Amino acid sequence: MKQWINPHHRKPKQFEFVEMEASKTLLILALVVVSAAAVAEARARADDGGSICGVTKSELMECKPAVATGTATPPKPTAACCGSLKHANLTCFCSFKNNAYLPLFGINATRAMQLPTTCDATQTASCD
Repeated sequence: MKQWINPHHRKPKQFEFVEMEASKTLLILALVVVSAAAVAEARARADDGGSICGVTKSELMECKPAVATGTATPPKPTAACCGSLKHANLTCFCSFKNNAYLPLFGINATRAMQLPTTCDATQTASCD
């Protein structure tokens, strides 16, 4: 038996509100999962002592202005930033090259991959 549906029939307002709240909840949940995955991935690549790819968190923060999103022309990396890259495991950083979470942290992956060359023409991160 077919049931006729009136195309002009609207859902009651309380159902629209519930659906909207459910959508917001799913979005928030998705953001939490994405953030947790990014943190878990960074921790998985972390060396002993709380560093990532041989660079401490404070050394990474020295480099952040030079790789930040949202600026047409970022500032040049500081001497401290470039100094920290001299002992970094650049191949390890290649694992972050296509990471979809970097923009969530305000990091431009292209600028980050160019940073070793910007600091020292002899340093390159060859990610094959």
